[in-house]
Amino acid sequence: MNFQEFMDTKMAPVMNKFAQLRHIQAIRDGVVLNLVPSMIGSTFLLIAALPIPGYGDWIRANGIFDALLIPIGATLDLMGMTAVIAISYRLAESYKVDALPAGVISLLCFFMLTPYTISHELVEGGIGGVMPIMYLGSRGLFTALLVSLLATEIYVKVVKTNLVITMPDGVPPAVSKSFAALIPGGITIIAIWLLRLVVDASPFENIHTVLAEFVTKPLSGMGGSIWGAIGFMFLVHFFWFFGIHGHLVIGPVLDPIFTVFQDANRLAFQAGETIPHIITRYWFDLYVTLGGSGASLSIVIAMVLFARSRHLKEVGRLSLAPGIFNINEPFVFGIPVVFNPVIFLPWIFVPIMNICTAYFATIIGFLPRHNGIIAPWTMPIFLSGFLVAGWRGALMQLINLTLSAIVWFAFMKKLDNIEYQKELDSLKN
Repeated sequence: MNFQEFMDTKMAPVMNKFAQLRHIQAIRDGVVLNLVPSMIGSTFLLIAALPIPGYGDWIRANGIFDALLIPIGATLDLMGMTAVIAISYRLAESYKVDALPAGVISLLCFFMLTPYTISHELVEGGIGGVMPIMYLGSRGLFTALLVSLLATEIYVKVVKTNLVITMPDGVPPAVSKSFAALIPGGITIIAIWLLRLVVDASPFENIHTVLAEFVTKPLSGMGGSIWGAIGFMFLVHFFWFFGIHGHLVIGPVLDPIFTVFQDANRLAFQAGETIPHIITRYWFDLYVTLGGSGASLSIVIAMVLFARSRHLKEVGRLSLAPGIFNINEPFVFGIPVVFNPVIFLPWIFVPIMNICTAYFATIIGFLPRHNGIIAPWTMPIFLSGFLVAGWRGALMQLINLTLSAIVWFAFMKKLDNIEYQKELDSLKN
C-alpha cells in the first residue's frame, strides 16, 4: 500500500469521521455563531483604530474613544459567555433536545464556576459580589468550551431518561417546556456545583486557573510560535489535498488558542500597551491565505492571464470574482486540488512562505502587530490590510500576493501544459 492509498483508505475516513463528531461540529458551529457579536464589536474597534495620522490622539482627547469602548465591551469582552450559549445550543440541537433551556443552564453553570470576587491590594479578601470580566471574555473561552459540552451532555442524558415533569394537555407549550427542563436543569447544576466544590478544595483558585495551567499554557506555547503557525497551516492544507476539509478538523482544536491571542492584543491596544502577540486568528486571513486556502488568488489571476488551456482559463474566470472575496471553492473543486500531484507542493509551501515573510516583517518592525480588529473575512485584500494595519498592511499583502504568484506560476504553467495537451489530443481523436 503506497502513501496515497493509505491516506485515501485509512486516514481520510478517520479524519472525516472526527470532523463529523457532534461535539466538534457543536464547537465549530458555536464559534461561527459567536462571530456575530465579534464582528459587530470589531466594527467599532475599527472606527477607533483607523490608520489616519493624529486620529487616535484626537478621539481619545475628545472622549470618542471611551464612547466606542461601550459596544466593544458589550461584545468582544463577553465572547466566552456567548460561546457557552452558542455551543451548548448547537450540541443540544444535534441531540434533538429543546436547545434553549440547555443553553441557559450551561450559562448558569459557567457563572457558577466563575468566582464572584476580585482581588484588591487595599481590600482584605478582595472585592466581593462582582465577577471578573476577564473570565467572561477570551480568558474564559476554554472554560466555556468545557462547560458547554459537559453541562449539555448531563442535561441531555437526563432528558433522554424521561426524568422530566410532564404537564397535562391544555397547558401552554412555553410553560410545559419550562417544567420539562426543571429536573434535568437541576441535576446539571448540582453536578457542576460539585465540580466547583472539588476545584475549591484544590490548590487552584478556580476552574479558569486550572485550565490555564494545564491546557491554555501548553497550547499557547505551541500555537504562539512561528512553528506552531506553520504546523497549523501545514495540517490544514495537507488534509485538504486528500479531500478532507482541513480547517473543520484542525480549527476547533487550535482556533480558540489564536482567538485568545487576538483578544489579548485587542485589550492591550485599548489600554495603550504594547501588543504582545504576532500570530492571531485573523492574522492568517490578512497575510497568509490570500484569496482562500493555498493563497489561491495569485494562481487564479495567473490562470486568467496566461493559461492556454481552455479548462484552466474557464476555471480561472469563474474563480476570480469569488477569490477576490476570499472564496476559493470554484478553484479547489474546478482544478481540482484533491489528489492533484502538480498542485501539492505549492498548495503546501505557499501559505508557509507567507507565514514566514509576514512574521519576519513583524519582527523587524515593518509590519505592525495585529491590534485585534476583525474585518469581514470576505473583505478584499489591500482594503482589509489598510483598514487593519494602514499602508504597511496593504503593502505586506501585495508582497505576499506577488511572491505567491511567482511560486504558483511555474506550477500553473506545468498544469496548463498538461491540460492543453489533453485538449489537443481530444481534438485529434
